[in-house]
Amino acid sequence: MDIPNLALPARRPPGATIPSNEVPGTPIAHLTHQWLDVYERGKGIFPPIAIVASLANGYLAWTLRDIPVPATTGQSWTSFYVTAIVVTLGMVPWTLTAMKNTNNRLRAHATRDDAAVAEGTEGMVMSAAEKVRRAKEDDEVPGLLWKWAELNFCRSLFPLAGAAIGFCGVAWMR
Repeated sequence: MDIPNLALPARRPPGATIPSNEVPGTPIAHLTHQWLDVYERGKGIFPPIAIVASLANGYLAWTLRDIPVPATTGQSWTSFYVTAIVVTLGMVPWTLTAMKNTNNRLRAHATRDDAAVAEGTEGMVMSAAEKVRRAKEDDEVPGLLWKWAELNFCRSLFPLAGAAIGFCGVAWMR
């Protein structure tokens, strides 16, 4: 949800559709720093939420292990809630595989000047080849951000599907 706002062009009427190929109004270096902040906050918030949800499903799997299930489910309550746990935690392998390259490239861009800033050499003169390389990297960032947004949307579906499975279990218990 953050990427469309971060990637806004300099001027756009409210509610207008933003094509993914439009140049953001924010400098690319700042844009990747904003992405890194969003990424780090999400990394600190959402995995613990998924773990708590999985613990709740684990509790239900254990507590309901001896209770008969409706014939329509075709499985035990334990397998039902373990499935919810596996689906919810599926966001971890998705992040480590499908999102790894995009995350690494965006992180590398966001932090590429950190060492120079720390050393006080950020104003050093760059060669023409270095300027071309950096311009190419900058040109890739908007596309990487939109790709990350799509991958992150898919990632968000894992806990949602796990919650849906858990809610179905509750509904079938009635």
